[in-house]
Order: sequence, then structure tokens, then C-alpha cells
Amino acid sequence: MYLYIILQCCNFSNNALAQSMLDRNTVISKSIEKSYTLQNQKIEVAKDKLDKKKVFQTYLPNLSFNSTYTKLNDDIMFKIPPIDLPAIDLKIPSIQPIKLDPITMDPLVLQKKNIFKMDATASMVLFTGFKAPYTYKAIKHKQNADEQMVNKETIDIIKEVIEYYDKMAVVDQSLKVLKESEQRLEEETRFVLKAINVGLATPYDRSKIELAQQDIIAKKIELYTNRKLIISKLNQLSGIGKFDFEMLHPTLEVWVTNASIGTVEDRPEVKALKEAEIALNYKKKTTMTSYVPVVYAFGKRELRENDLSVLDPKWYVGVGLKWNVFDGLQNYRDVQKNKLEEITAHNNIENAISLYNVGYDKVQYELELATQLVSVAVKKKGSASKGLEIAISQYEQGLGSITERVAAETDMQMAQMDYIQAIYKQRMATLNLLEATGKLTLENIK
Repeated sequence: MYLYIILQCCNFSNNALAQSMLDRNTVISKSIEKSYTLQNQKIEVAKDKLDKKKVFQTYLPNLSFNSTYTKLNDDIMFKIPPIDLPAIDLKIPSIQPIKLDPITMDPLVLQKKNIFKMDATASMVLFTGFKAPYTYKAIKHKQNADEQMVNKETIDIIKEVIEYYDKMAVVDQSLKVLKESEQRLEEETRFVLKAINVGLATPYDRSKIELAQQDIIAKKIELYTNRKLIISKLNQLSGIGKFDFEMLHPTLEVWVTNASIGTVEDRPEVKALKEAEIALNYKKKTTMTSYVPVVYAFGKRELRENDLSVLDPKWYVGVGLKWNVFDGLQNYRDVQKNKLEEITAHNNIENAISLYNVGYDKVQYELELATQLVSVAVKKKGSASKGLEIAISQYEQGLGSITERVAAETDMQMAQMDYIQAIYKQRMATLNLLEATGKLTLENIK
């Protein structure tokens, strides 16, 4: 007996610990951390940040070291023709004028045929024609759009986890209903066996109760199978061990929220479309900057001077201007294409808002309906409970048949199951409403 009590206390402690450690928010947080799709979406945001840095780095100087070896067929030289000198006349009759040999000079070498050069070259953009700032703004709004898609993916994870978590609660609550029904039928079985012994009941009564018990066993088998599937899915979503979920027994409560917490324009999908439209606008402006001249500075320094020609400078610096005056209308066509993309993006926003508004009205009506059905289910459960009490009392007093008794038990099961399903549907309707307004966050979950 002591060992039994200790085991029961340990089981109760484990269940309580599982309930406290694996609430909905904990499972959702673990699922958000594990989601590979969400991680990939965050990588897109990180790539956008790198692209923004890359734009600013356009203004950083580019420095390169170059080395070349060239072999010519011969030296490049300038040959100096011989210089004839006039004869020297000494004005002496007996002496002839002295004739001097022509003066010859070695060729002037301008460039040796073996050329080995090393130099450092630098260039730096001074003015991009507004292309860099417009490109930065386009990437910034693309990053905003990608961040909204991160929020959208987070909402999808939250929704999926809550759906399966609440399904587990439905299964557990249903098993509890079946257990209570099973206990009542076991009590009824003991009563029937005593009644048969004294001739107040027949084996037929016992067979009807056994049939009802077999129906309960079949339902329990189906529910336990569903529970295993739900645990497997929650394990896949969150990475939490299946054993931890085995110890979990969540409950369901009506989810009350403010229906006017937002509009469809608060959805991350709509925000992402709007940011994408702004990004396209800056992309168009970036394309138009091709008509503006680009200003840049440049310079070069020779690191090896041995093989330089007499005409090569040791170093130079300068400023350049590049102005694309006519490119065969290629840039003009790109601008036209960007304008069409802007129109498409705007149409997508209007269409999305229109569709989301219809969906918003739908989920509002569904929530109103689900809330009303919960009230109906409460009344049905109360009526079924009273009917079951009457059926049990009449049967045990011999005023009712076993068929009526079993039918009352089935009605009680159905009423309790309907009540559980009504709460589940009300919670899913609330979940859909929060999703429709972009307010499905950990803070708004109960």
C-alpha cells in the first residue's frame, strides 16, 4: 500500500511537472527555434543586410597590385644617322684640306625587349549619380518585406502548434469522458449481475451493457492512436521528446479575445507586399540614374622602374567622368519594365486586401457561431446529465428498460464530446481571427 501511494504521488508529480514545463508557449518557443523554414527566411534578411553594406562599400577605394612580363621581338630604339663633318681647310697651299670621318652614335633605346613591370593601381567612386543611395533604399525595403515574411512564418508555426496542442487536449478530455462512462457502466454491470441472481434482470440486459462497453473500448483505441500521431507531430515541430508529451495532459478553455484588435492590413503578408512595392519604386529610380554621369578618381604607382620606357611615368593620379549618353534604349526599356512591375505590385496589394477582408468577415462569423454553439453544448450537456440520472434511477427501480439506460449513457457521451468539440472549434475560430489580423503572437495566446 505504501509503495502504491508513493508511485501515485510520483506519477502526479511528473504530470504536474510536465504540465508546467510544456505549456503552449513553451512548445511554440521550441518550435520557433527549431523551424528550418524560419531559419532560412532569417537568412534572407541577413543577406539583405550584407547587400546594404555592399552598397556603401561602393565608395571605398579599390586597390590592386599588378605584375606583367612582356617579351618583344626586339628593343624599341631610335637610330641616329651618321653626322658628316665638313673638311678642315688650313689655307696652306701645300696642304690639302683635312677630311674628317663622319660621327656615328649608338641607337637610342626607348624600350628594352624584355619588360617586367609591377605597379599598384587604385580607383575610387566619388559620385554614383544617385545610384548608390537609391539602391540602398530599395534593399532596405526589401529587407523590411523579408522581415514581415519572418513574422508570417512565425504565425504559421504558432498556429500549427496550437492546433495540435489543442487536439491533444481534445483527445485527453474525450478519454476522461469515456473513463467516466466506463465507470458508470461497470457500476451498472455489478447492479445487473445482482439483479440477475434474484431474477430482476435478464442476460439480455448484461449483453447490452457489454456492447456499450465494447463501443467505449473501440473509441479509446481510436483516441489513443490519434494521441500517438499528435505526439509524433509535436515532437517533429518542437524537437521535444515524445516521452515528455506522453506525460502531458492539457485542458481546454474558451478563448476570449477582443474582436477589434486589428485589421487585415496588419497582416505581415500585406505589409510585405507594401514594402515590396516601395522597393520596386526605388529600383525604378536606380535604373533612371544611368542617365546621370559617374565621377571617379584613379591613380597608379610603378613599383619597379628598371624596365620602364622613357615615355612611361612613375606615377599618376586623375579624376574621370563617365556619362552614358546613349545605350541603344536598353535603359529606357528597363524603366518601362519597372513601371509595369510597380503596377503589378499595387494590384497584388489591392487584391490581397480584398481577399483578406472577405476572410476576415468569414472568421468573425465563424467565431460568433462557435461561441453560440458552446452555449448550446453546455445546455445539451446539462440536459443529458439529468436524463442519465433519470434513466439510471428508473432502470434500477424497474421502471425503465436497459435500452433506455444505454441510450441515455450514449447521449451523455455525445453531449460531453460535443461540448469538447465546441470549445475546440471556438478556440480555432479565435486562432483564425488573430491570424487574420496579424495579432497571433505569444503575448496574445491563452
